[in-house]
Amino acid sequence: MNYFCLISFKTLINFPAPNGNTSKFIRILCLFLLLLPCVSRAEEERKILLINSAGSIEKYKLARDEFKKTISYPVAEIDLDDKKWNASKLKDLVEDKHISLVYCIGSKAYLAAIKYGDEKNIIFSSGINWRRLPMKQNTFVVSDELNTGMQLTLFRYIFPELKRIGVLYSRQYTSQWFMETREAAAKMQIDIVGRPVTDSKQTLSALKGLLRESDVVWLIPDPVVLSEQKMLFSILKECQESKKAVFSFHRAFAAHGTTLIVSVDDQTVGRQAANIATRLLTGKTTPDKVQWPAGSDITLNQKRAKEYGLKSREGALSVVNRIIDY
Repeated sequence: MNYFCLISFKTLINFPAPNGNTSKFIRILCLFLLLLPCVSRAEEERKILLINSAGSIEKYKLARDEFKKTISYPVAEIDLDDKKWNASKLKDLVEDKHISLVYCIGSKAYLAAIKYGDEKNIIFSSGINWRRLPMKQNTFVVSDELNTGMQLTLFRYIFPELKRIGVLYSRQYTSQWFMETREAAAKMQIDIVGRPVTDSKQTLSALKGLLRESDVVWLIPDPVVLSEQKMLFSILKECQESKKAVFSFHRAFAAHGTTLIVSVDDQTVGRQAANIATRLLTGKTTPDKVQWPAGSDITLNQKRAKEYGLKSREGALSVVNRIIDY
């Protein structure tokens, strides 16, 4: 409450009722109406800074637009593709006292935010391999990975005869995920066959062993396994030559022969980030530090599935958003 509101409050409370006829109710009502704009101004001062790693990327754009559509607080926006945002300007805006919370879309944006905004709540989404990044006490993540149980259920629903799924993972980033996934898969009579990779140079040799024991390869966003883009292409080529299907996590892989893609619905991610921001700014119960995305998008390459001998369930295509036949 500002100084003007305090003065007005005291004046109204102590103002003598003319002829003793002024209703107490009228006084209280006037007080409420007087203070309401002050409260509103305080709420408006709670601004959000949105830092976008690259506004030209479609998935980032979808998350940004849905966030801004959902949130009720003022949003200042930075697109790191715009060269005007040098380190000094970025630092000044992140540290601005009127900025109460920072929402980062993509890893580049998040790294910029934690460099300058240590004391502010930071929400981070749309970051592939987010586990490799430093997580602070005030960091809240909307993961770019879907719930494991949900994905396994989809795999089994679409391909009911699926028995063995091969996974490359690293002990550093995804060993816990692998253990939990293998346990969940066992309850569905699916065997998860894993090969740990401690260095990206081991990826292809580990893959060759994995291909001999698996029906399909499930590619996960592990920063050691997928250390660079050319490694992704090498994995896909090796699987294609071995006539093994690849399940993956990003729609961009569809152009490279991936059989099944279960990816995040980016608009849902934007809405989740907005809901987390609202809870933090209104002082409600602190949300979970990491949230799974609530929506998914499914792409099936039907031609590849038939080529590799994967039989889909009759009627299963009803759950698929996109079907490819090339």
